[in-house]
Amino acid sequence: MIFFVYPIWEMLKEIKGIRIALKGISGVAGGLIVTSAIILMQKSGIALDNALVALLAAGLLLLKKLPAPLIVLVSIALGFMIPL
Repeated sequence: MIFFVYPIWEMLKEIKGIRIALKGISGVAGGLIVTSAIILMQKSGIALDNALVALLAAGLLLLKKLPAPLIVLVSIALGFMIPL
């Protein structure tokens, strides 16, 4: 399926209206991710360690441009290694 969709997707991205819509969709997706993170932190209790992990992950994403899956895997590994 990807071999069928990708060439069409490349052509669609050249259309100005679709490029503008993609910017909006990216903004909405980012807002939904931030909202879900806030809700999860409220449910688990807003603690210093939760806030530090969130800030560290955001900082790594923004400043070092590390891939998100790598940050998630490192966070999970550290969660198992560091006792509560």
